[in-house]
Amino acid sequence: MNEKSPYSRVLNELTSECFRLNRSFLEVSQQLTEGAGVTGTQWGVLAALGQGGEPTTVAETARRMGLARQSVQRVADMLAATGLVKYVPNPEDKRAKLVEVTAPGRALLEDLKGRQHAWVDSIVSDYSDVDIDAAIKLIKNIRQRISQ
Repeated sequence: MNEKSPYSRVLNELTSECFRLNRSFLEVSQQLTEGAGVTGTQWGVLAALGQGGEPTTVAETARRMGLARQSVQRVADMLAATGLVKYVPNPEDKRAKLVEVTAPGRALLEDLKGRQHAWVDSIVSDYSDVDIDAAIKLIKNIRQRISQ
């Protein structure tokens, strides 16, 4: 007989909730970007490219996001075609261009950030900082253990 750890049920339940939560976040990102001219996925990549304020490579962005470089490249190309980002030379690597968020891209990010903040406030107002910090710590810890 294969005895399961008492924690296996808990981790399985947490995993299922994380999958459902991710799906909910994807649905909300589509709602928040409605009428903005980008999809939720494009918003996520644009935000990651704009993180830190300095141009970055697609590969660096993909690593930060935990996505395949090809996926981020495809979305970055779409964002470049609409003028939200542009490719600039990379002085450290001639083959890997840097991606820079343009002024229209930054303006769009500001608009979407406002939408996101209003939504977040409506969701988390009943939770304390301690509750949120504990959830973040737990999820990060489990993710790090899985990655090892």
